Amino acid sequence: MAQSKPQISADENTVATIRKLWPYMWPRDRPDLRARVFIAFSFLFFAKLLGIAVPFFYKAATDLLASNSTDFAWLPDALLVPVMMVAAYATIRISATAFEQLRDAFFARVGQHAVRQLAYRTFTHMHSLSLRFHLERKTGGLSRVIERGV
Repeated sequence: MAQSKPQISADENTVATIRKLWPYMWPRDRPDLRARVFIAFSFLFFAKLLGIAVPFFYKAATDLLASNSTDFAWLPDALLVPVMMVAAYATIRISATAFEQLRDAFFARVGQHAVRQLAYRTFTHMHSLSLRFHLERKTGGLSRVIERGV
């Protein structure tokens, strides 16, 4: 009876991939890139926090409509909730998008550094292989795969 390989779950595979790539995303010799990673995660956190806040703004708008507050007496009651909901949603959506764009802007240099390092390691590894390897295999196809991977 042939033995089958143990199945690796997607979670284990993801953790293994993150473990392998972490030194490139958090380089020891580059404190500027570490700061960028921290700032990018902060922007990601604030963007998600704003996304979670949307229902609370809807609740506040509904509470304003139900109360007898005179703060918005100039606005007819029929328009109070729609105007408040649109204003709150627009503000939160614009802020969340801004934080996402800032996150991408700060993380771009980190991603480029990681891609450069991985491409360099792949390049040096390919050139350290024996001549026999390159003569017996289709390294042109291999370089195309590497280029797509990078």
